[in-house]
Order: sequence, then structure tokens, then C-alpha cells
Amino acid sequence: MRPPGPLRFGGAKLVQITEVTGLGVRSAAITLVRQETAMEFLLLPMLHFAQPSFYAEVRRRLAKCAVIVAEGVAGPTLQSNAMDFADRYFPRGRQHGIVGQTDEAVLPDGIPVIRPDVPPAVPALDLRTIPGLKRMAMVTGVNLALVTSARVISTALAIAGPRVLCDKDLEIHDFAFTAREAYAADDPMVHMLTDARDRALLRALTDLHDRRRLEPIKVGVVYGAGHMPAVSQGLADRHRYRPRAAEWMTVYAE
Repeated sequence: MRPPGPLRFGGAKLVQITEVTGLGVRSAAITLVRQETAMEFLLLPMLHFAQPSFYAEVRRRLAKCAVIVAEGVAGPTLQSNAMDFADRYFPRGRQHGIVGQTDEAVLPDGIPVIRPDVPPAVPALDLRTIPGLKRMAMVTGVNLALVTSARVISTALAIAGPRVLCDKDLEIHDFAFTAREAYAADDPMVHMLTDARDRALLRALTDLHDRRRLEPIKVGVVYGAGHMPAVSQGLADRHRYRPRAAEWMTVYAE
């Protein structure tokens, strides 16, 4: 992987949101600004399994924010349950060195958190975002879009370890950069799983823009990396927010 540093932009669009190489996975911390107003958005594309240092870096950046917009609802998550299951039933498995995303690891104390996902329904994790499982599904005939079992995830992590994260299917751009991304953009199942949540997220960000855009504050957006193209494009189209800076954060490295 290239050394940490600023990303390059292609016009008003971000070239890359996540990067996957044979050496690991990185996610971009992206600052969006609007020329006419003071408020900034800090996009922190999340992967739900990572090295602890990744979540510590996200938490450090969020500590500088006045408000946080976060994915999911408070309480245990599928990923934390998966790691608990793996550690309990596969104590000698290859999952060690990575952890599941939790509020405790990511969210600083004392900063207001807005959660656009409406309780009590906890959003299901689309297992197709864990690319190493796709090959397993092809062999077994399992439809990963319909599976939300922590046991499936934990078994894959215990067998494959962090390498399950190092797959090009985890790489995300701000637009359909590859044939695979173009296919996913037209997949009705993907839209069924993500469109409603993307709309709710953009409504929350628009409300913050409407109420607080004149304040010199930073709003942290902590959502799965797959939601970030909709966020960056939606804020650009609706309110003319554009990327000003971006820095790589290491999610997992060999």
C-alpha cells in the first residue's frame, strides 16, 4: 500500500473511499465543505471488522466533532456477537488481531449522537459486504443478502482470519468505477437493502445543514463505507458540499 497521506480528487468527485491491496485495507477520512457556510462534514467510512487501531483512529477524529451521525441503534451488534461467538467456540481460530465495531470503541463520550436508523428495527448487516464470504456462498448456494447469522461470520473469520477482509469486492469508489460496481448499482436487492437507509441518513444531514450550517462546527458521519457514495453525492447535489481533504486510515494491514 502507498504510505498514509492525502487522497487525490477527480474534479468534484472522490476517486476512492476504500482501498484494498494484497497488503491490507484502508478507508478514507473525508472532509466536505461548502463555500458559502462554515459547517463541515467529516465522513468516516466504516468497516465492521478491523484492527483495534482503526476504531481508535476514528474515535480520535470524532472527538473533534460537535455532533455525530451514526449507523444503527444502541446496543449489541451483529459484528460484536460474531466476534464473541468466534472467541468462545474457536479460541485457536485466525480471527485474533481484528475486532467487531462497537459504540464503545468508536464513539467518544459527551458528544451528541444522532441515529437515523429507526428503532426498534436493527438494520441487518448485508453479508455481501464481507467479500470473503461470497466465495463460500457460491459453493453452498447461500443467498448472503438474506443471511444475518453471527455464526456464519464468526466461522469465516476463524477459518480465514483477517485475510477475509482483503478482497477487491470491499473496494468502494464514489461512482461506478468498475464493472462490478456498475452491476451492483443496478441490483434491485442492493437498492432494497440500502436505499431507505440512505434516504433517512441524508434527511438527517440535511436537517443539520438547515439548522446549523452557519456554525463553525464539524459533523462526524460514522456509517458503513457502502453508504458513503450516496452521502457525498447527495450533499453535493442538494447543498453543494465538496471534498476539501481526505486522509487514509488503515483498517487492516499485514
